[in-house]
Formats: sequence, C-alpha cells, structure tokens
Amino acid sequence: MEDLYYSLAERFLRRVRFQSPRALSALRGASVLYLANHQVAIESLLFSVVMSGLSEQPTITLAKAEHRTSWLGLLIKHAFSFPGVTDPGVITFFDRGAQDELPKVVLGLAEALSRSEKSVMVHVEGTRALSSRAPGAKMSGAFLDMALATGTPVVPVRFVGGLPVEPVSKRLEFPVGMGRQDILIGEPISTKELSKLHYKERKERVIAAINALAPVNEEPSPAEPEFAGRVLAWQEQTGASEEHSVLYESLRRWSSPCEETRSLFAAIERGHAISGTTPRDRWLVALARRLASPCPLPESLQGRLGKPGGGD
Repeated sequence: MEDLYYSLAERFLRRVRFQSPRALSALRGASVLYLANHQVAIESLLFSVVMSGLSEQPTITLAKAEHRTSWLGLLIKHAFSFPGVTDPGVITFFDRGAQDELPKVVLGLAEALSRSEKSVMVHVEGTRALSSRAPGAKMSGAFLDMALATGTPVVPVRFVGGLPVEPVSKRLEFPVGMGRQDILIGEPISTKELSKLHYKERKERVIAAINALAPVNEEPSPAEPEFAGRVLAWQEQTGASEEHSVLYESLRRWSSPCEETRSLFAAIERGHAISGTTPRDRWLVALARRLASPCPLPESLQGRLGKPGGGD
C-alpha cells in the first residue's frame, strides 16, 4: 500500500515548505499539535504520510465520523488489513453531533501526546473550504487546552493551491483540476507563549498564524488536464468512481512498483488472474475490485473478483 500512498503524494503534492529551517529541526522526533486549514479530502491522508516521514514521528489526523465509510476511510481501512500490517492509527474519527464525543477523543489524543508517541493534526474549522480566498475564522479551544495540558507546541499549517478563487458548489476530494498543493509549515508556538494569553486571544493567535502563511491573493495551482483526461477515460471504460479512477491512474504512473502492485496491474490490465487463496491474494483481489469495478472485467478475472461493485 506504500506504493499507492507515495504515488498519491507524488501526484497531488508539489512541495512542503517550512517558514524557517528552524521549524523543521524543531519537529524532528517531537510530538506537536498541527492546526491547519482544510481544502480537499486527500490532503489529510497525505499530510500524515509525508509529515510522519519528515518529522520522524507518527502523525494522527482527526476526521469527521462520516469519513469512516467514505472512499478514503474505506481505503485506509483496507490498506491496514494487509497481512502482517498493524494499523498505526493515522486517522482518528469523531462524531461532531455527539456532545460527549469530542472530550473523549481529546483525552485519547492527549495521552498519546503526553507520552511523546505521536503528533496530531486537526483541521481547525472541521470541514473543507469552498474557495482559496476563504480565511480561517473559527476553531475549538479544546485543542489548545489539550496542548497546554500536555506541554505540546502548536504548529500552524496552511494547505495552498487546492481550491479556485470563486467558491465551488461542493467540497472537493482532490485539488481543483487535478493540480498539486503546497503544504506550508509555520514556526512552532510554545505553550509558554499561549499560556500568557486569555482564552479568546489564544485562538486568535493560532488562526492568525495559519492565515499568515497563505500567499497574498492565493490562486489554484495549474490544472493537470492530461491526468484529468486519463481519469475520466478510466471512469467511462470501467464504470469506476472518480475517486477510484484517480487511485488507479496515480498508482499506474508510480515508477517503482513492488511485486504486489505489478500483480495488481497484470490482473486489471492484461487479464491475468490473481492466483492463490492466501490472505495476500484476497487483499489484492479486493483492491483490484475497488479500482476496476463495476466494469465488464476480462473473463479470467470474473471468478476471481466476484460480482461487480463488490468489496469489503
């Protein structure tokens, strides 16, 4: 599954920029609380993957409970069902409608932070924006309370380039036009600084730091019409969803595929059956079904992949 995650990062991330060299060195091996804006769905997963590597510290992203059964939530669930793989908990889900849910989630995250086991990333407004020019305006103070209670530095983060200037009519899964985003990482804000501020001032300080990372008159990144065309063609050919077509095309372009990825594409593109009944084989069959269903599959795959639209 590393191939898929890395191929998505290569496809949709242009660069990760730090406000200063000091910012990166301060993150290495440290538990921090990243507080960010929110543009598109895929950025949450990619941030966890990329920052876990750069900071040498596993990073959890907080997400709404409805994403548990979205294409992204199911993809993550399937990824960590690979035989022998332990789910590191890159995503923590919570129900915003349940009043007692957030305190429980915050308590669990605080325990991980206090043990210096992981970092945490939260989209402060809780939902995706519709325009690149929309400034962050609100956040829950519960996360700053958590940072103060655990002595965890707060790091402002800005996702840039994923949205158009004019508001879109629905929230996006990927950067507009299948372009690429930048991730801008600000200077850590110490709990010592935050503790000197009143409750409202703390929130204003963090929101201002996130907004200050945004470019003046932010524009979307250049569209990638060739990739978008390939995605549309795979949708039309197979009947797969846009999201799974994006996964397919991103993975297909990955330059260093592992054995499992090569087996997957041999099955989907050339009609070679995924032989065997091992847990690994069943895992590959389920992923192939996601990327290629509900298409009229080659005869050699019909029995292997089951009914169109199936899957776990």
